[in-house]
Amino acid sequence: MTLNGYLSTDLHIKSPAKEFFQTCIEIMDLPKDKVTVEIEAVPLEKKKTTFRIEGFLISEWYNSFKGTITPEMAKWQNPDEYKKLEGTMTITHVEDNDRDRAILTLKYEKLNSDTKDPGTIMDTFVEFFKEMDEYLVETFN
Repeated sequence: MTLNGYLSTDLHIKSPAKEFFQTCIEIMDLPKDKVTVEIEAVPLEKKKTTFRIEGFLISEWYNSFKGTITPEMAKWQNPDEYKKLEGTMTITHVEDNDRDRAILTLKYEKLNSDTKDPGTIMDTFVEFFKEMDEYLVETFN
C-alpha cells in the first residue's frame, strides 16, 4: 500500500466564479501569496478566467475551523494522521457560460500504511463548497 497519493473532484458551481473564489480565500483564510488569476482569450472572442490557489495546508485550515464546525462536519478523519495534506483549488469561468467549474485536488502523504486515504476529508470539502455555492447563489440573485 502506497503512502502518497492524490484525490481530485470536479464541481460545477452556479455562483459567480470570482465571488466563489474570493469567498474561499476569505472563509478559509488561505494564503494570498499562492493565488494566481489568469485571463486568456478563447474562440468566439470570449475570455476564459482561471483562479487558482496551490499548496494550502488542509490540516491548518481544519484545525483553525474545529471550534466552529457543525457535528455533521466533525466526522472528518484526523488530519494528524498525515505527514502532508495539501489542497489545490482551480476555478474556471468562460464568458457566456452559465456553469463554472471548480476542481479540488488533495495531495497527501500518510504517516503509516494503516491510515485510510482522506476520502472523508474530500467529501467534507465537497459538501462545504456546495453549501457555500448555494449561499452565494442566493446572495447574488
